[in-house]
Amino acid sequence: MGIREDVGRILNELLERAPGDVTGAALLRPDGLMIASVLSQDTDEKRLAAMGAAIVGTSQRTCDELSRGDLNEIIIEGSTGKATFSFAGTKGILAVLSPKEVNLGLVLMEIERTSESIAKAME
Repeated sequence: MGIREDVGRILNELLERAPGDVTGAALLRPDGLMIASVLSQDTDEKRLAAMGAAIVGTSQRTCDELSRGDLNEIIIEGSTGKATFSFAGTKGILAVLSPKEVNLGLVLMEIERTSESIAKAME
């Protein structure tokens, strides 16, 4: 199996472990390209990859400039849902989409678990 297939399987497992709390997930490269995704058809994966990389890059720079240490995660809350971004090893950014009413603690726990699995798969 290739890296896309391995990561795709891991992302599908995330959706299965958190049904209703995770509605989509993707692994992006820091340069803004998509590695693998499990997203609804109305989500533009190229746009998500580009915006996610920009958000994470800017947020890491902000942490550096404000002496806040390494970036852990970014949670964006909109009127209809949340988007969470975190690093998955050194080569990937995990993006997770959730509805507005979500068990955020469960989602963050599953993101950590998924990020660790992805980091191992990408070694």
